[in-house]
Amino acid sequence: MTQEPGVPDSFVLSPLMRSTHFVRDLDESLKLYRDILGLRARVERTLKGDLTDEILGTTGKPVKVAILQAGDLVYANVGLFQFVEDDVSPRPEQRTYVKTGDAAVVFLTSDIFGVYEKVKAAGYPIVSPPMVLFPQEGSNTQSYEMFFFDHDGIGVNLIQRDTPER
Repeated sequence: MTQEPGVPDSFVLSPLMRSTHFVRDLDESLKLYRDILGLRARVERTLKGDLTDEILGTTGKPVKVAILQAGDLVYANVGLFQFVEDDVSPRPEQRTYVKTGDAAVVFLTSDIFGVYEKVKAAGYPIVSPPMVLFPQEGSNTQSYEMFFFDHDGIGVNLIQRDTPER
């Protein structure tokens, strides 16, 4: 297992350990992040008790947690947290544009066109299909990017490097 990164010299923070997202339905979120995007569960459990309440600022709210990873890295993970006994808020507006205040997780991929087809078939709001954002003049390959939202309104940006032009 790869170790956690240290805090680099002259910095106060390490590279990002995890991006945590509070979702309406953990099982629904796993359909995207685990089943379509291929992340693996590193941690799956329910947290409850005083310490959980204290760090989250809640009172008596158990939380189902899945921390997902790519490869053997114990950092740069995605955490999905669902309050177990919460009234589920309605699905956010399904939109195909980005606005101020949005956030996104960004991943490199080796199959942007295959992932795009799966995401599209599953009905996620697509902002942009795979496209060349920064053309490399004279190169046989390009970097393709796509952007979509999950069912909780979390942006997902995928990038595939060194891809033969289509």
